[in-house]
Amino acid sequence: MIVGVSETFSAAHLIPGHWKCGKVHGHNFKVEVEVEGDVKDGMVIDFYELKRILKEIIDKYDHDLLNKHFENPTSENICLEIFNQLKERGLNVVRVRVSESPDKWVEIRLYPDSSNI
Repeated sequence: MIVGVSETFSAAHLIPGHWKCGKVHGHNFKVEVEVEGDVKDGMVIDFYELKRILKEIIDKYDHDLLNKHFENPTSENICLEIFNQLKERGLNVVRVRVSESPDKWVEIRLYPDSSNI
């Protein structure tokens, strides 16, 4: 079974050498996370716990300049870092999506294990 949560953060960045995004600008990022697992005691993972972990990861970016955290703060690199940090915490992550606006996003999507029902 798959469980998902989302959180938001606001941050500024610039993409070094980019013709348009090379100037400091900001976004209201939305991060969506899905994890997979077996249902134990009625849950895969408590929504509160999953949101707490996600918030712990992204809080350092909120209202900050992302260039302080990433050499090249593209949405792709942000998504990959969040994915890796979730995996380091032992979560069976199957999807992370980072949207920098309602019509632009990047996503890491793994195919769920159909045996986890």
